[in-house]
Amino acid sequence: MANQANHLRDFVRQNQRNGRVLAVTSGKGGVGKTNTSVNLAIALAQRGARVTVLDADLGLANVEVLLGLNSLYNLQHVVTGEKKMLDILVTGPGGVQVVPGSSGIARFADLGPTARQNVLAGLEELQQYSDFIIIDTMAGIGQNVTAFAAAADEVLLVTTPEPSSIVDAYAMIKTIFQQRDDALFRLIINQALNEQQGQAVAQKIAHVAQQFLGRSLAYMGHVPRDPHVQQAVMQSQPFSLRFPNAPATKCVQDIAARLLQHRTHADDTKPSFFRRIAENLGLASNA
Repeated sequence: MANQANHLRDFVRQNQRNGRVLAVTSGKGGVGKTNTSVNLAIALAQRGARVTVLDADLGLANVEVLLGLNSLYNLQHVVTGEKKMLDILVTGPGGVQVVPGSSGIARFADLGPTARQNVLAGLEELQQYSDFIIIDTMAGIGQNVTAFAAAADEVLLVTTPEPSSIVDAYAMIKTIFQQRDDALFRLIINQALNEQQGQAVAQKIAHVAQQFLGRSLAYMGHVPRDPHVQQAVMQSQPFSLRFPNAPATKCVQDIAARLLQHRTHADDTKPSFFRRIAENLGLASNA
């Protein structure tokens, strides 16, 4: 583990990059947010991207469960200063790197300044190491969620066609825009019956956001209801690897391709993810 971390640090020093930070979030639980995070990461890695998944669902930390991993260290060890962020990286299925979360951390915002600074320093190192950092946030609109989502380069909002899910998704959009008026949202409609329903739900959300918030939202695609998804979950395997020809897998691959096409251009006049999240947590002076 130590040799691996040293190798990664050498790589960072020699190949610094400014990875795109994608926060995968939702207005409520149970919409498939973590499944989307994991399988989208794999689809991007299959296209040659260096992808890191950060499990920021600090209450449950389900990324490892879906990937069938059982790591020795996790984010708690970074918080306490026992390990650096690159020390705890685990290689998961499909070649993605995983920062294991910790169910022992209830609220990131409640941590002391030193603990938060430990995590922030690790986040900066991760951004230099990765082409993409996919942050699997907690569900809901609590401070942990909004701190990560508002700081990300792009927010991937996962919702389902259920009316309650749509309402909660809009609440998330409104909350994030209140914190950051230039937030970039991309909609993913999960558990849709078909592409037509996915587009209809996305159009409904986008219309309301435009009408009441004056903001436009991009539609990335849908993931259909697919029995292969639950089968893979029960086997603690990503469905995109367990069932590479499944309808859900094809749709996630399409979303990954669109993300690669929608490249964001670096703007040196705007704060980086690291700086934005430091500001969100009141640590800008220490960042």
